Amino acid sequence: MEIEAKFTLTSQAFDRLLEADRIAEYTIGEGKAKRVRDTYLDTCQQRLLAAGYACRRRTAEGKDGLLITLKGLGSTDGAVHRREELEVALEEDQPPSQWPPSAARDRVLHLIGDSTLQPIADVHQTRITKKVLQSDRQVAELSLDEWTVVDGGEAQTVFEAEVELLPLGTEEDLSAIVACLDREWDLTPETQSKFERALTLLQQAQGQGQLLTPRQRALCLQVASRPDMYGRRARALLALDDGATQDEAGLQAGLSERRVRYWLAAFRERQLGVLPPRVLAEAVGEAVPRGTEVPQVLAEIVTEATPAAQKEREQAAPQSKQLGLEADDLMVEAAHKVLSFHYRQMLKHETGTRAGEDIEELHDMRVATRRMRAAFSVFADYLAAGEVAPHLEGLKRTGRRLGAVRDLDVFWEKTGNYLEGLPVGREVDLEPLHVVWQSERERARRKMIAYLDSDRYQRFKEAFSTFLESPRAGGLPVLSGDVEPRPHRLRFVVPLLVYERLAAGQAYEGWVTGPHVPLERLHALRIAAKGLRYTLEFFEEVLGAEARPLVEQIKGLQDHLGDLQDAVVASGLLRDFLTWGTWGPSTQGKKGTARREPIVAPGVAAYLAARQAELQELINTFPQTWALIQAQSFRERIAACISQL
Repeated sequence: MEIEAKFTLTSQAFDRLLEADRIAEYTIGEGKAKRVRDTYLDTCQQRLLAAGYACRRRTAEGKDGLLITLKGLGSTDGAVHRREELEVALEEDQPPSQWPPSAARDRVLHLIGDSTLQPIADVHQTRITKKVLQSDRQVAELSLDEWTVVDGGEAQTVFEAEVELLPLGTEEDLSAIVACLDREWDLTPETQSKFERALTLLQQAQGQGQLLTPRQRALCLQVASRPDMYGRRARALLALDDGATQDEAGLQAGLSERRVRYWLAAFRERQLGVLPPRVLAEAVGEAVPRGTEVPQVLAEIVTEATPAAQKEREQAAPQSKQLGLEADDLMVEAAHKVLSFHYRQMLKHETGTRAGEDIEELHDMRVATRRMRAAFSVFADYLAAGEVAPHLEGLKRTGRRLGAVRDLDVFWEKTGNYLEGLPVGREVDLEPLHVVWQSERERARRKMIAYLDSDRYQRFKEAFSTFLESPRAGGLPVLSGDVEPRPHRLRFVVPLLVYERLAAGQAYEGWVTGPHVPLERLHALRIAAKGLRYTLEFFEEVLGAEARPLVEQIKGLQDHLGDLQDAVVASGLLRDFLTWGTWGPSTQGKKGTARREPIVAPGVAAYLAARQAELQELINTFPQTWALIQAQSFRERIAACISQL
């Protein structure tokens, strides 16, 4: 296991470190310079990179032979990198099958199979190494590197410092050295390996790398070879990463511009989480059943983002860190902070919802109304029911109008996924259904716009805005009967709220597993899970960092049950269409009047069968997701959050 700290340097800082004789309480020995050439190898589909490895072939000036090093890209904690490292020495360059028996040979052959290795990046560097000592104990090796990537064009020089622990060094030594370089030398921690930085520089030189990190791009290359809808999505992301417009990316991937826009928005929110874990695992030769978590070797690749994308996500994420909650806030004050934040989000997305050009605007506006309705439920015991009732009713009315359109969008988004997986030429299979869906959506959208333009909606916004302007409006008295004070500060009330909602979800233990579980019960569990998730989200700022992973875990359960409910609703809508040719039950059907002609839509019938199969698979895989929430460790993490108060 290689443990080292990496820093990016300016040329001035490089020269200063070159002359330094101490770092903190450690002395620096004399330097030795050498010139090396590092050629990074991978298959044409970059299978090693996608699996989380870099393969380096190193030759040194004045030395015979070469050294092959297989490095795991590992994990980083600020400047500190930890990664597995396997090496094998060769007298001359050979394919992996001819390398001497070694762990490096076995691992590479396992990952690449019959594929061949080829150069993907060539780095020339001058390295000056110095021992870092405490008395006579050699604790680390300091390497000062000046390197360039060779690509036939203009080379860019990079300066780096690496501090690698030696056998006699400890993590405490490394922490002290890193702290000194960070605080006293004001160096910039480098979170990428030299290999990843080299790939990034090459991509930038070629006009690529605006969207995907090097490892994400390699994984997309693997997935892009698939002939199904996931391959098309990966091809669209690769085209966008190469600088193509959304229209051009759609043409290259066989998708509409609208579908590309949707997947681009989803990628910016979830990164490679837009692709199922089993698909990502198959890309690197692993086998993972549907419904299980992404393998650890892929976890960092899935979630990592370019600096620009990460900044965009952080700015866009409506998390409780922006609410300004404090543990000593009154509950009524916290209610106003939560409601005000999400009300601003609702207003922020109203213009885009009216325009109708980006369906995510409608989604975000509807989510804001749902968050506020959930907040009224969470804070109900601290607000006067009669005073808040008109505002809650206005939110419900707004949510219904938005939801009527959003539900139709969700239906066709999932239908679009099904269409992407059909063979070329079968895209028209659902055209009769699309005509009816489009008519229904236009009708629902007209009603939505009419409501947003109505005096009733304007009066709701004016009254709600006035209510939110006063931080304690609608609050109940702290004293009960002028005698006994009620708990009213977050630090005392939030534990009760969290455990109450945890108990509401855990109450389903033993009632949602086994054969023939009523679908209505699973839907009720989803509502209970949503209550716990929203409560943790609202108070995340005072519950600490552990709250966010818990929210994501609950969201996994909620999403699973949401997909299941969507499949139930879609099956009903498709059956109605096959019976009446309408969206939803026919008025004629309610009166018992039979149609004169049957509906002939084999494509819709096939789609109904697919949604039924999806429904069954979601039911079959539900216990795996539910087990994560039932685990003792989940409850312990809830307790750890509560302890922050």
